[in-house]
Amino acid sequence: MNDIVLDLDLGTPEEQALWEMAVDFFVNMLSSNDNAVGGDAPEMMVHTAFKPNGRITKKLIFQDRTWADAFVRFWEEQKMQAAAA
Repeated sequence: MNDIVLDLDLGTPEEQALWEMAVDFFVNMLSSNDNAVGGDAPEMMVHTAFKPNGRITKKLIFQDRTWADAFVRFWEEQKMQAAAA
């Protein structure tokens, strides 16, 4: 099985904070309802790196493409909602 890696470049501290809240909410939402397979949250790992220019990058590593695709859709919705607020 291959890992699915989402490489996200977070440009601002606000985007970083939004990302952290989105990941927490995503995992809690899925693990607390029937969308989760067998009642488990998606298996994922997070890798944080700091670029020389001070920007933060996050890599989310999923074991299943379905979870990765679901997170991408969720993350895009969260960014659009934050921009509209």
